[in-house]
Amino acid sequence: MNMRKTTSTRRTFMKTAASGLAAPLIISPAALGGSPSDRPKVAAIGTGWRPDIKRVGRGFEIARLATKFADVAAICDVDRVAAEYARHHVTDNRADLYSDYRDVLSRDDIDAVLIGTPDHWHTKIAIEAMHAGKDVYCEKPMTLTIDEGKQICRVVQETGRVFQVGTQQRSEIQNRFLTAIALIQHGRIGKVRRVSVGINQGETGGPFQVTTPPPNLNWDAWLGPAPKVPYIKQRCHWTFRWWYEYSGGKLTDWGAHHVDIAQWAIDMQHTGPTTVTGTATFPQELKDGRPTRDDTYNTAVAFEVNCQFANGVEMIIHSKNNGIQFEGDQGRIFVNRGKLVGKPVEDLANNPLPEDALIKLYNGKQPGNHMGNFFECMRSRDQPISDAFSHHRTLSTCHLANISMRLGRRLTWDPEKEQIVGDDQANSLLARESRKGYAIEV
Repeated sequence: MNMRKTTSTRRTFMKTAASGLAAPLIISPAALGGSPSDRPKVAAIGTGWRPDIKRVGRGFEIARLATKFADVAAICDVDRVAAEYARHHVTDNRADLYSDYRDVLSRDDIDAVLIGTPDHWHTKIAIEAMHAGKDVYCEKPMTLTIDEGKQICRVVQETGRVFQVGTQQRSEIQNRFLTAIALIQHGRIGKVRRVSVGINQGETGGPFQVTTPPPNLNWDAWLGPAPKVPYIKQRCHWTFRWWYEYSGGKLTDWGAHHVDIAQWAIDMQHTGPTTVTGTATFPQELKDGRPTRDDTYNTAVAFEVNCQFANGVEMIIHSKNNGIQFEGDQGRIFVNRGKLVGKPVEDLANNPLPEDALIKLYNGKQPGNHMGNFFECMRSRDQPISDAFSHHRTLSTCHLANISMRLGRRLTWDPEKEQIVGDDQANSLLARESRKGYAIEV
């Protein structure tokens, strides 16, 4: 692929992004396999942290992991304290600090961005980064809505950028999940009939008090595309995930991991369910599927969702435990981050899987480091192991589960058209309107 480096000012970048046109493919010699000393330069956008418990969040962690393969040249966060903490502990104070991600994207020496912002910012930053010629590592869940996933997939195709989602279960955790998938796809439990996906309960909380934002936080910028509301401490930092406005609760927080593995195992990673029926309890009353008050958490707490797939598999997503149980007509296995158990697992001692079983699952590569796979694909321009397209389908299931639970009714889903059949109200929840000035340009 013939690629060239182009210069870009913030003004020309914003003009391109606003037009919705794809930027030319841009990649440095380092990312194409140049001198080992000429490493790719990356920027961490959104460091994330839990100031009440620990100071490191996923944005911090992915920046730290990237230092093995690249130079973290820039760190951007709307919380100055979080940005300075990451700069000190990840780069020994060498990275440039920013509060506006657009200033990062205008730098023509940045090869890739690592997005660790709250979920409601992922899509806008990712799309603008790809238009600016950057490859993208984006924390899970990739999107806030199904419509956003469609937009990201379209821009990945248009720009040819490498897009890796931070669902590290596809790469790591001692290969437990890959082994589980290989067992199922090699027929070790027979025909799969049912998958139970446990992702634990969500959180309750509130009412919370409105206070003044701390001086180190740009609250308006943190809200970004989301509705403008007064500052509540519990809306921000790690607990943003329990607010519908910024995330999808447990269904997208842990569902992004376990539903992903489940759909991959049953070979439904490029399509979706045909029906979704969910029931749930919420921390507050909903009206027409939307929160009725703004001072309490509002995502599902306890829930059970039934998803039917065209291949006859029934998937139950529930809040009773954490892990995935696959049931077939010849056996069952259970897997989570701590164990892989079941008679088919025990039988591996005398009946091992083919030597290349995991390698075939891993796009022909040796399974290993998730972040390393991203940089390997930056050089090869191959699809990474956790690509935007399969993750969009995973999150579509999770988003549909949330919509069904919020509306309290069964949804019929057309996975080809990516529409809910015969339900205008439910279809209206496939997208969100961005706050004025923060529209996603594609």
